[in-house]
Amino acid sequence: MNPDILNAILGCLGSLLFCLGWVWLNKTEDDEVLASHINDLQTKKVDTDWKDYKARAYLSAQQSNIVDATATKVLLNAETYDPGGNFDADGVDSEFIAPISAYYLIHGQITWINVVVAKRYRACINIEGVQKARAISQSSMANHISAVVTDVLYVAAGESIDLRAYHQAGVDTPDIEGGQDSTYLTIHILSI
Repeated sequence: MNPDILNAILGCLGSLLFCLGWVWLNKTEDDEVLASHINDLQTKKVDTDWKDYKARAYLSAQQSNIVDATATKVLLNAETYDPGGNFDADGVDSEFIAPISAYYLIHGQITWINVVVAKRYRACINIEGVQKARAISQSSMANHISAVVTDVLYVAAGESIDLRAYHQAGVDTPDIEGGQDSTYLTIHILSI
């Protein structure tokens, strides 16, 4: 091989190695974090069943004569979706059973009808029968009123989540309106 060509090739290789060394030495901390994150993602197993840890159930027909000053389970007896089969929408249990221990986004709405003016109406999220979050609405007229409650809560595997209604109307005549856009409970897993 011609010595001039060989020297040119070696010179190019030397320059290339110098450039690569310079790039390596001038990496930023962000580059190292990004590389570390990519490696973590490549080595960790992704649980594909997480997509099933969600449900939305609703009250299909009116639930009548809710007893005053008593936490009453809303009989969510129809489902919009429940891919994992974790919601018991039989109209009796009406609860979501957590498939794994995790943080869940829980959102509930109760639409009250036949309300008494200037009284308080609640929607409550319960875990294992214990109230964990509540929303209170005050009626200003004898018509519809909705109470909406949302929270992120840690729920252990096997524990139940349900929606409870509570009012302080002084009578047992307020009702809960049925319909998928009126009274419902939505639950989605967020993280373990």
